[in-house]
Amino acid sequence: MDAAKTQTNTNKVDQELKFDDAVVAKIVGITANEVTGVYSLEGGMVANMTDFFRKDSNPTKGVDVDMDDDQTVTVSLDAVLHYGENAPAIFDKLTTAIAKNVHQMTGLRVTAVKMTVKDMLTKDEIAREKDKEKAKEKDQDAKEDQGKDARPAGRPEPAPA
Repeated sequence: MDAAKTQTNTNKVDQELKFDDAVVAKIVGITANEVTGVYSLEGGMVANMTDFFRKDSNPTKGVDVDMDDDQTVTVSLDAVLHYGENAPAIFDKLTTAIAKNVHQMTGLRVTAVKMTVKDMLTKDEIAREKDKEKAKEKDQDAKEDQGKDARPAGRPEPAPA
């Protein structure tokens, strides 16, 4: 029986699982955007609206993560909240959700969450910015469509296949 135990011990594989800061920041960013009352992460309203409509939005924007060697995480956020909402209540929900999701997905323990509220947007401000961004996106799409149809001067049209 001792021989079997020894054999089992020699067959063990050393394991080490690490997470890049960007992975934890992505979990935090996506979690934050799922909490009611959080409009977006990061400061400027125009930058946030651009990211809102961008297909390849960056969920780590406005998130800073500091991980220690002892598997603990400190999170700092720059957030834009909905005007009229209770910021301390949103912060409590956000802290709980971040700690839960980071631990559930990585096994890491969140020891601190710090949030700076950069702005609180009214429904009217949000609607105006969305309308401006939609118009800008529509113009950009129209320019891209024109560019696809344009052929360089002197180039013949391709023969049908």
